[in-house]
Amino acid sequence: MSWIKSIGELRTIFEAALLFLLSVLLLWKGVIPGWRVLNTDFPNYYVAARLIREHYCLDRVYEWIWFQRAADHFGVHHQLVGFLGLTPFSALPIIPLSSLPVLEAKRFWIVCNLALLAGAIELLRRRAGMLRATAWIIALCAAIPLQTSLLFGQMHILVLALLVVAYVSHMRGWQISSGCCIAVAAALKVYPIFFCLYFLLKRRWKALGSTVLFTALCLALSFLVAGKEPIRTYIFEQLPRLVQGESQNPFSPSLTSSSGLFHRLFLFEPELNPRPLIASARLFAVLYPLWQALLVGLVLIRIRPGFRSDDREALEWSMFLCLLMFLSSAPSSYQFVVLIAAAVPTMAVLMRQGKWKAILVFLCLYILACNIRAAHLESRTVSILTPALDLTLWCGVAMLIIYFILLRPPALERELVRFYRRPALVMGAVVCLWAASYKSAWSHLKGITAIGSGLANVQDGPYLRTSEVRTDSDLIYVAMLHDGYRLRDTKDPLADVYPEFDHAADQLSFAMGPANNELWIESASDKGSQLVHVISGKKARTCETENGEDPALSRDGTHLAFLREERGRGSLWMVALRDCAGVPERISSPAFDVRTLAAGLEDKFVMSAVHQGRESIYLVSPGTEPRLLAESDGPLNSPALSPDGRLLVVRQRISYRWQLASLDLSSRVWKQLTRGDCNAYTPSWQDNYTLLYATDCRRGMGLTALSSLKIDR
Repeated sequence: MSWIKSIGELRTIFEAALLFLLSVLLLWKGVIPGWRVLNTDFPNYYVAARLIREHYCLDRVYEWIWFQRAADHFGVHHQLVGFLGLTPFSALPIIPLSSLPVLEAKRFWIVCNLALLAGAIELLRRRAGMLRATAWIIALCAAIPLQTSLLFGQMHILVLALLVVAYVSHMRGWQISSGCCIAVAAALKVYPIFFCLYFLLKRRWKALGSTVLFTALCLALSFLVAGKEPIRTYIFEQLPRLVQGESQNPFSPSLTSSSGLFHRLFLFEPELNPRPLIASARLFAVLYPLWQALLVGLVLIRIRPGFRSDDREALEWSMFLCLLMFLSSAPSSYQFVVLIAAAVPTMAVLMRQGKWKAILVFLCLYILACNIRAAHLESRTVSILTPALDLTLWCGVAMLIIYFILLRPPALERELVRFYRRPALVMGAVVCLWAASYKSAWSHLKGITAIGSGLANVQDGPYLRTSEVRTDSDLIYVAMLHDGYRLRDTKDPLADVYPEFDHAADQLSFAMGPANNELWIESASDKGSQLVHVISGKKARTCETENGEDPALSRDGTHLAFLREERGRGSLWMVALRDCAGVPERISSPAFDVRTLAAGLEDKFVMSAVHQGRESIYLVSPGTEPRLLAESDGPLNSPALSPDGRLLVVRQRISYRWQLASLDLSSRVWKQLTRGDCNAYTPSWQDNYTLLYATDCRRGMGLTALSSLKIDR
């Protein structure tokens, strides 16, 4: 008996040592660096929460540059921010912290996350009947997801806690509580909403109904605090492209998803994926949905109808949660923290059943799926071996296969036997899912033509390019780089052309002088946006203008127009440039919410503004009120008047996508210029027959490349 006691003591010592090492690793790699610096992600939620708390108009919360400007004004320094892909509801948990400085708010959020993590693990442990040390070791084996969640200040530990409460409530028969937690988790991160299918299969009608009801309540709360436009934009513009894997660069090798893999294999993009294995949108539309449908079928065939609070139910819930993780179109490393909610119940069941080989295999796959880094995949080279290198994805598939084996129906359960003898039911569901997904994918891709022929030949590798202007020999544009927004020149770095300008600040917009040798640049900081006049070859700054955004210079060079914002509502201001001593004069009345601005003929300007609930195009000049120039059923913005003044190009929302359209000002005839399930941005004229613009076709939403278009006149 003494040797048995010695083995027990050694096991206790080993568990304590392993738990200590994993805890130190989390503290060293996650908590401490996250406490010291902002990194990414948390500022996204913080800025949105502060905008809500300070009652800003949030119509443009999903625009990259508008959101970055707000962050700069709030003092969120040296951080790229963006709210694309995030639900309006996801900012709500940070609203109580938004009155604090951003780093202090993040520290408080880290403390909250540690408390949520401890509570979730303790709740799982008690439900599973597992020793505390064992449960913590299993949870902390998700080292990289936990580290990055705390380092970046992400929202997924909160989602983990909600899913744990939903699971425990489900197993105890508390259907309304389970559905409520699923609804809140889905309002934060969309994928938990698919538990509605699980409740449907289990005939848990109260859980299903409460999920639907509380999801509607979350939407109503989002509407009350954020307004109608962000909700509409997310549901109809953002969510469909999230499903297609285009919330960020869809070709990134670091994306551990089947969406990223199939994008790299089959879709061509001249900069991000110039050499796919087979450039075929049709193959992508067929094979990617088929892959998804087969994984869903693998799970559905093992889920029994009806509910019983037993070990099999715990495994089925865990299997379904794993399916959602590995079907996700663009999972990041921190998202896999949710696998803790599947791993702890699964390991508890296997330990009770004494399946030690299964324990070893499952634990290894879980650790690998959470912690394999994709650094070796950063090469853009795509080959027949590319699928084999996506190890995280294959570990996830292997985990689903383990569940498939573990959940073989017992021979004595006649109800299950009858269910599993009906493969046609599952096969029909798989075929229907594949057909619907194929139709969605092909509808998304078929209207996107080969954009490579029209792209400007720029290969400098920023995340996005926009606001392009063609000079006599160069192309100048705003680029999102890893260290902020910068003006870029295709020939020379602007730091060499304009050496005295502060190139460390975010440069969010600019206006070009008539002689192409001077710029008005918007420099954004916590003091607001300042318009700085810089001249090529000169060392001195002149004519600085405080509190100015989106400048435009009249074509005769006599007036500078710009926008000023008050809580998200814009106004138009103008200043004469005769002696650099002019006082800016407000041109638009408070009834106009001015959004975008461009030069017109001579000393005139064209602007887009929301007036009486509709965004239209107006003509303005010094000393006059805005005059309506163009309107449509949908909103119009980003006007660009051709050099000869005969053709107006605008951005118009058509079928929930932003397209370019032209208006002949003499005949008043409209013509749609771009098409496809993607967006066009910032049109500008190179000459009377060539239009430059930015496009996010086959790219992440708003992460645009530059393109050109010949205009048939």
